[in-house]
Amino acid sequence: MAELPTSILFADVGAVATKVGLIDLVAGHYRVIGATRSMSTASAPYEDIMLGVRQGIMQLEALTGRRLLDAQNALLRPARLDGDGVDAFTAVTSAALPLHTVVIGLSRDYSVTGAQRAVNSTYAVVDHTIAVDEESGRWGTTAQDGRAGGPSASVEKLAALKPDVVVMVGGIDGGAVAPLREMANIVAAVGAAMDESQRPRVIFAGNREARGDVAERIGGLMDVRMVDNVLPKLGRFNPGPLQTEIETLYRQLQVEKIPGFAKLAAWSESGVMTSTDAYTRVADYLARRYQLRVLALDLGAAATTLIRADGTRLKRAILEELSIGYGLEQLLDQVGIQKIMRWLPAPFEANEVHAQLLNQALHPTATPTRWQDLTALNAAGRELLMHVTQVWRDDPALTLMDSDLVLLSGAPIARGSKPTALLLMLLDALDVRGIFSIAADSVGLAPAMGAVAIVNPEAAAQALESDCLVTWGTAFVPEISARSGEPVVLNVQVLPARGGRLEADVKFGSLELIPLGEGEKANVEIRGGRGVSWGKSAGISGGVKGNEFKREVQGGAVGLLVDARGRPVPLPDHTERQRDKVQEWMWEAGA
Repeated sequence: MAELPTSILFADVGAVATKVGLIDLVAGHYRVIGATRSMSTASAPYEDIMLGVRQGIMQLEALTGRRLLDAQNALLRPARLDGDGVDAFTAVTSAALPLHTVVIGLSRDYSVTGAQRAVNSTYAVVDHTIAVDEESGRWGTTAQDGRAGGPSASVEKLAALKPDVVVMVGGIDGGAVAPLREMANIVAAVGAAMDESQRPRVIFAGNREARGDVAERIGGLMDVRMVDNVLPKLGRFNPGPLQTEIETLYRQLQVEKIPGFAKLAAWSESGVMTSTDAYTRVADYLARRYQLRVLALDLGAAATTLIRADGTRLKRAILEELSIGYGLEQLLDQVGIQKIMRWLPAPFEANEVHAQLLNQALHPTATPTRWQDLTALNAAGRELLMHVTQVWRDDPALTLMDSDLVLLSGAPIARGSKPTALLLMLLDALDVRGIFSIAADSVGLAPAMGAVAIVNPEAAAQALESDCLVTWGTAFVPEISARSGEPVVLNVQVLPARGGRLEADVKFGSLELIPLGEGEKANVEIRGGRGVSWGKSAGISGGVKGNEFKREVQGGAVGLLVDARGRPVPLPDHTERQRDKVQEWMWEAGA
């Protein structure tokens, strides 16, 4: 077997920032010995991602005192005896635009909804859907002046959108073919009316018996790809083949078209991974190594990702159109400013918050310096998280409630929000219950470790845990059926290993922050009153018996946070009381 590389240079090329770092052995352990962050050069006026990568490497050279590039700005490889150069280079990117898709299916409730669920876990945006069962008369046409008319409004919209990909679905395997044949006729007609350079790729993920008819009608006009049925049988959902094909097209049509991508790929013998794929590997690694149910969130400037891994199953949702950056304007359009305002105390004004969020969307690289601006962005983050988690509500087999570790990465951390403020954002927006740990990708390098793992898994694991992830602490979120009139629902006792004793009575509807530093341990006992339980989750490693919790836990940058507000978080209806309550929670959480 070839010897594993020791010194590894890595790059994470995003739509907003380019990060470059160096891993090497330090006293027998792999560590990130230096990292830099600079503005991305993917878009105008530079339009060459390698400019940003080389700039980051030169900054890293100044930081570490090691020469990494030669006189021609080529990578010095392998590492030399004097310490210059590196053994390997890996890269991830999130700089590509998403694929724009249209889903066409026989039934809204079955085929169209199933295909949308599949597409939502890829690097694609569903701009439009057409369901045959909602079209009147002969599908694809509408009556005009008493005669058979032209295309329906849905089909006209398909032609006007000029999507990158059309996903065709419908019918179980072995079912009727005629409706799918008619669907293919409509797609062919729309494609024929387009300029050849603008015709979309077509993925057929329906009844396998109709493949020949679909290929016959469309194949001469457009690139048609056949994959296994999304719904091969009633009640059986099979998203994998469709998702794989979309991701293949995404790489071909978007990722490989990033300016400078070919030069970046030439440096990396293991290829260039997408940041989301790499981050998914990190979540899966943590789940398998520590036997945890991991919920990993990435609130990027260009996209939002949720990953759920439990060691045996992975699920992912990607919102390419909504983000805490470029996607803020779309978020405002979808949820409205008033929903964002409900997470803000007085004296925030709606028009000022609206303007600030739009300004951030226009300048996603800008780093807010005022508390007011950061707080407004975190309020938007709450609504964004609540929106993206809805993709799981149609899957009863998977719930966010039972998570052992919540991992946060992305723009809010990079912009400098306090950990307590971001922890409160997570507790407000996510329906996670029980006892769980919270950690953060403090320097934004966790996705890059997913690519490093390809060339040296141990180096990636050690660097991830030593230099990338910071533990914020432990959250205690019981289920409470008590009424707000009952004064105390939880009695908390904390006995730190260093000595001393902390005790608190936590009232219904309130939060209690208990300091316990990073690396510190304490025995914690929590006794719940009437109507209090810890749900189905036994917590990070047991310790729950009835409505009581008793075991040793570890602190973090925030400490221990007890949330006795109940779920869902009870926001008052009256605006003034709502703002007062939000301010109260911020004070209690130290946000």
